Amino acid sequence: MLAALHQPALAQAHDTTDVFAFFDGRSVSEGRIRTLLVFKETFTATFQGRAVADHLDLDERFHFEDGERLQRWALDRNGMSVSGTVRTEQKDGALSQPFPVRGELTTDGMVLHYQSIAPGGGSLLLNFRHEMHANADATIANTVGVSKFGLPLARSSVTFAKSEDALRAHDQPR
Repeated sequence: MLAALHQPALAQAHDTTDVFAFFDGRSVSEGRIRTLLVFKETFTATFQGRAVADHLDLDERFHFEDGERLQRWALDRNGMSVSGTVRTEQKDGALSQPFPVRGELTTDGMVLHYQSIAPGGGSLLLNFRHEMHANADATIANTVGVSKFGLPLARSSVTFAKSEDALRAHDQPR
């Protein structure tokens, strides 16, 4: 089932789910965020990506209750390492400066670490950690932790899919 997510060279060498290939083209997501154990919000996002060899350019357009926000990713992989930048739309609609991203490919996904502002946020730099894992239904689960000074501030659970139909099928009870 996950064969569509594998890049043959990486699959043979490391048996790694190819997250770069997954995000090539259009994809969608649905998620829930909980801030400081008090505030809960659901959101969706649409993605438009272009993966060429070991590089991925990805525009992530969040749809929150109070509006849309953009994150623009530029990622490169070198073996099992990932590096690049993320730019986040600020309160005034302008994209932030590029913030460095680092990470690692895993056997079933990818882990990313970076310091940036929250989508629609101000100037407060937060620490983000994304843990992505392939699901058996060809979707990807992403757990995001947000912290400051080592203290957890928010947690988000997100599902990525290649289409709205695949996202709905993932959400249906089995």
